[in-house]
Amino acid sequence: MQTTDVAIVGGGMAGASLALLLTHHCPQLSVTLLERQPVGGVDAPLNLPSFDTRATAIAAGSLGIFSQLGLWPSLREFAAPIRQVQVSDRGHSLGASLDAGREKAASFDGMLGAVIENAALGPLLYRALKNTPVQVVDNAEVGAVAMRAPGAELEVSRAGKAARLQTRLLVVADGAGSALCERLGIATSKVDYQQQALVTTVGLQKDHRGIAFERFTETGPMALLPLPKRAGMHRAALVWTCENGGHSSLATLPETEFIQQLQRTFGWRAGRIIRTGKLHHYPLTLSLAREQVRRGVVLVGNSAHFLHPVAGQGFNLTLRDCDSLARTIGRAMAEKGPDFAHSGPGELDLLEAYWRERQHDQQLTIGFSDKIPPLFASRSLLTSGLRQLGLLGLALTPAGRGAFARQAAGITP
Repeated sequence: MQTTDVAIVGGGMAGASLALLLTHHCPQLSVTLLERQPVGGVDAPLNLPSFDTRATAIAAGSLGIFSQLGLWPSLREFAAPIRQVQVSDRGHSLGASLDAGREKAASFDGMLGAVIENAALGPLLYRALKNTPVQVVDNAEVGAVAMRAPGAELEVSRAGKAARLQTRLLVVADGAGSALCERLGIATSKVDYQQQALVTTVGLQKDHRGIAFERFTETGPMALLPLPKRAGMHRAALVWTCENGGHSSLATLPETEFIQQLQRTFGWRAGRIIRTGKLHHYPLTLSLAREQVRRGVVLVGNSAHFLHPVAGQGFNLTLRDCDSLARTIGRAMAEKGPDFAHSGPGELDLLEAYWRERQHDQQLTIGFSDKIPPLFASRSLLTSGLRQLGLLGLALTPAGRGAFARQAAGITP
C-alpha cells in the first residue's frame, strides 16, 4: 500500500495544471498524478507542425495564473497574443470589439489573452512538473475505488502489475464521460446541442495582427484565433460550429472548395484564407456533474463541466477552479497548522468552502456558453433586434464593455 495526500486521476491539461498549482500553494502536500497514456519525450525539442494541431485560447486571467507559476516565459515562445477581439453577427452591420489597449483592467501584459497549440502546452506543463516533487505515474489504469475513513483507496495497474494507492483527497480529472465518476456513482446532466465543431488550422494571406474573431452565423458561432507564424505562413485556429449532418458534407470537400465555403460564411475580416489543415470534428454537448465535491473527492476539468466552445471559456474556467482549490487548501493549512494533519485536504468543510467560492463564476460562465449560441442563431426578427441592441450597447458603453471583458478574461474587479 502506497500513500499520498492528493491523487489526481487524469494527466491532461487540467490535472497537470492542478498538480503545479498544488505544489505552488501547498508545498508540504505529497501529490501523485496518474495518467493512462505514456508521458515520454518531454525533454525532446518541440518541433510543431505548421498545421493539424488543436489550440487553446488562454484568457488574461489564466495567463496571470501561469505567470505566478513562472510558466509565462516558456509559454510566450509558442503563443500568439490576442490584442483585440471582434464580435460580429452575420448579415448585420453592427458589431463590437474589445481592445487590450482600451480594456486595461481585463488584460495581461498588454494582451486580452493568448493562443497556444496543445502540442506545445502539454509538454511545457510536464517539463515544469519535472522540477517539482509531484510523482507522475504514466501508463496507469485506475480500477476499483473504495472510499475509506482516511480518504480513497485506488487500485492502480501499470505494466501488468497492480498496486494499491491510499489518498486523503481524490481528484477526478479524467475528462468528459468520466469512468471514475461512474464508479463513484456521480451522475451527469447533459444537453446535446445537435451540433459538431469542425476544428482545423488555416493559412492566411495577411498578418492577423493579434485579432481574434467571434462570428455568429445561422448554424452557430465561428471562431478564428491567431496562431504564431510558422514556416513563413500567417496562421489561425478555426472552430466552425455546424448542425449535425452539415459537418460531413464540409469535411469531404476538396481543400479549394472548403476554403471557398469557409470564406463565404466567415467573410473577409481576416483577409483571404489560402490553406487549411486536416479537419477534426467532435460533438457539442453541455455536460455538468451533479456533484463536484464529496468528502475526500473533488471533480475538476471536463469531468466537472464540459462546455460549448463559444468564447473559449472551458479551459479558462477549469484553471480558475484549480487555482481556487489549491488556494483554499493552502489557506486551510496555514490556519489549522498542525491540526491540518488530522483533517487533511479531503475534509468536507474545506471542499464545500471551495465549491461555494466557485459557484458564481461557474454559473455565469456556463450560462453564457449555453445561452449565447441559440440567441445568435435565432432567425426571429425580435431576437435579431434585441441582440443587435446588445452589440450596440457593448460597442458604445464603456462600463458594460469593461464588465464583459473582465468576465471573459476571468478577472474579478
